[in-house]
Amino acid sequence: MGGAIEELASSHDARAVALGAGAGVVKVAGGLLALSLVRPWGQVIPRWLRLGAAWLGSGILTVYGGLLVAVGALVLTGMIDPSGPVDRTALRWHVMFWDLWFLVWGLVLGVAAWQHGRSHAVVQHDEPGPGGRP
Repeated sequence: MGGAIEELASSHDARAVALGAGAGVVKVAGGLLALSLVRPWGQVIPRWLRLGAAWLGSGILTVYGGLLVAVGALVLTGMIDPSGPVDRTALRWHVMFWDLWFLVWGLVLGVAAWQHGRSHAVVQHDEPGPGGRP
């Protein structure tokens, strides 16, 4: 982090607290969303809503994490020369750990959504049709 976000966090302003709390709530909701795809209690939420949110979250996390990892790697390899100073140690941690988790989370959430949608589709095909035949 840096720049305006770092200054906002250092100020202990109400906006900083709200931003931090909002980010925490979104992360907890994302974790609960992933669990709702694989746990029985998730069935209280409509399937279309869980799958839609999971695919949307997967796309956002994959693009966000992928871009941050790719751009950070380009800076670290010297293929991009930023206009300002770069803390290479912090950037390495972001590329190889922190930002990579967003990418992995997005990909795994996509796999979970795909598997959940696929398993439900298989169950639908096994249901009896008219006259009791599948």
